[in-house]
Amino acid sequence: MELSTGGAERAAYSLFQRLKQDPAVDDVVFVARAEHQAIGHSALFGSFRGRQDEILAAPPPVDGFTFQSLGFDVLKQLVNELISAIKPDVVHVHHFIFWGVEIFELFKQAGVRVVFTIHEFAAVCANYGQMIKVDGRLCHAASPAECGLCFPARSAGKFFVRNTILQSMFDHVDAFIAPSAFLKERYVAWGLPDAKTHVIENLLDAEVIARGRARAALPVQEEPIVSNDEEARAIVFGFFGQINPFKGVDILLQAASALPDTLRKRIEIRIHGENRHYRETEFGKRVEELLADTKDVVRLMGSYRNEEVSDLMAACDWIVVPSIWWENSPVVIQEARMAGRPMICANIGGMAEKIDRSTDLLFPARSPGALAEVMRTVVRQQTRPNAQHLNDLATARSNADDIHFARHRTLYDTLLLPARWQPAAVRAEA
Repeated sequence: MELSTGGAERAAYSLFQRLKQDPAVDDVVFVARAEHQAIGHSALFGSFRGRQDEILAAPPPVDGFTFQSLGFDVLKQLVNELISAIKPDVVHVHHFIFWGVEIFELFKQAGVRVVFTIHEFAAVCANYGQMIKVDGRLCHAASPAECGLCFPARSAGKFFVRNTILQSMFDHVDAFIAPSAFLKERYVAWGLPDAKTHVIENLLDAEVIARGRARAALPVQEEPIVSNDEEARAIVFGFFGQINPFKGVDILLQAASALPDTLRKRIEIRIHGENRHYRETEFGKRVEELLADTKDVVRLMGSYRNEEVSDLMAACDWIVVPSIWWENSPVVIQEARMAGRPMICANIGGMAEKIDRSTDLLFPARSPGALAEVMRTVVRQQTRPNAQHLNDLATARSNADDIHFARHRTLYDTLLLPARWQPAAVRAEA
C-alpha cells in the first residue's frame, strides 16, 4: 500500500487486513511484487518495514504481450520458496501482469487452491487492458481478428495464440472473482467458465470504513438552499484518482471550459491527484492547456494519502467520476459513498452499475458537453441530495463490507471443503 496506491493493490491489502482479524484463519501473509531497490538488496524476497507477514518479492521480467515470464526457472524457484516458507492452503492472486501468468499453474501443481480477483481486461485486451481501440473508440467485444486490426504489426493468429496461452493458464484457477457483474459478463464472453466466476465487491480500507462510520454517526444537518445567486456559496466538484488518459480529467476540464462565466463564478473544481508520469506526453500537454483555460475555477490539490480521502471528499459537494473506459468497480465510488457524497459518473461499465440512481447522476461517457449540462443543472437548480439518504447509503456500504468479506471466506471454505473445513493460511497477492 505504501509503495503503490492502485485499486488492485488497495483491494488486496484491505482483504489482508480483514483476514488478519479473523480468528478462524490460522495465518495470513501478504506478498507484493516490488523492484529490487524497494527490497533493499539483491535477493528475491524481503520483508516490508520488518513486518514478517508482509513480503516484497522481485519476480523476473514479463513479456508485455502474453504476460509469460521471461525467467521461468527463477519464477518457479521464487514460487516454490514461497510455498515452502508459508505453506498456504489458498493463494488469492490480485494480479499477474508483473509476475507472469504461469504463477497459476505453479501454485496449482503444488496442490494449492487458487483464487484470482480480476481488476481490468488485461487478459482480453492488449491495449493496456482498457478495451479501448487504439483510435480511441470504446471496444465492445474482443476477437483475434478485431485485435489484429488494432495492432496491424501483430497478426490475428498471434492474438489467437495469446488467448490460448492465457486461457490455458486460467484453467489452473479454482475460482475467479469479478467485483462487478459487468466485468464478469465481459470475461465469460471471452472464455471464463460462468460457474467458476463469482461477483463479489472489493473490500475497503479499514481507515476509510472507520471514518465513514464515525461521520454517519453524527447528527444530520441539511444545508439550506439559497435562492439569491449573490449569496449562494460555490458548489465544489471533486475529482479523485490517477491523472492519466483513461480517468477523464480532461473531460471534466473541457466541461468546465464550456460553462458560461456566470456559472463558473459559482463553482469550484478540486483536482486531487497528480500526472507526473504523463507530463511530457500529448495527454499531459492537453491537460496543461485546459488547466490554463480553467484556472479561474480549478484548484490543483495534489496527491493524497488513502487515510485522507474520506475527509477530502466530505469537503466536496459532488464527486465526479468521468472515466472514458469500462471501469470495473472504481474504489473512488466506494470511497465517495462512505464519505456521504453524491456522484456524477460516466454511464458505462461498473460506474453505471455501482451508483444509486435516486441520488447520483449519470452523463454519456466521453461527452464534455453532456457533463457540462449536468453541472449546469446542479448549479442552477441548487441540486442537493437529501443528507439523511446519503447518510443511510454510507451506513449501508459500511455494513456491506462485512457481507463482502463473508463471501470471500465462504469461497475459500468451499474450495477447501474436500480436504478440511478451516483454512490454515491464506495469502493475498497484489
